[in-house]
Amino acid sequence: MKHIITIVIALAAILTCHAAKPTAVSTQSSFMKHFAWGIDVGSSIDLSGNDLSSIDISAYFGYKNAILRTLGIGVDLRNSLGNSHTMIPVYAMLRTNFSSSVTLCFADIRSGYSFNTLNTADKSNGLFLSAGLGFNLYTSASVKSHIILSYSFNELKPDYSLGFPRFTHSLSAMSVKIGVNF
Repeated sequence: MKHIITIVIALAAILTCHAAKPTAVSTQSSFMKHFAWGIDVGSSIDLSGNDLSSIDISAYFGYKNAILRTLGIGVDLRNSLGNSHTMIPVYAMLRTNFSSSVTLCFADIRSGYSFNTLNTADKSNGLFLSAGLGFNLYTSASVKSHIILSYSFNELKPDYSLGFPRFTHSLSAMSVKIGVNF
């Protein structure tokens, strides 16, 4: 897992350096001016007592304009630290500062469905919701870096496969992520 995180951070740094190079004339097509993609890396702390604190990697793509930083779809890989459980939320996302001017903060809202490997039954999958507040670290015409503080909810159904109930509460978590988007 450490190697994956190292590779993702190295890739983000390389892409950031490449994307930040100034060009004399902008030759981007209209499509590319409105195409956004990015990655976030961080960690989530389980607030519900299910021992599901995790390392998170997010990837997303979508549409951008002056007001919308990203309106698109994405997927997270949330690998639990204390056990072998993995949650893979697939979601629609809205990232905006509700203004066409440059601001320090932006909202990050995600809603979708999470595929969970908590037990062998399909019943462990469920609703995924996330709301957060992001802070711009660096902004240029081609790249933006940020840090996001967010709350997320993963619906979990009780698991009785071991003879006693596990995951009697849905997962509530607080997350801190750092990322870049282009």
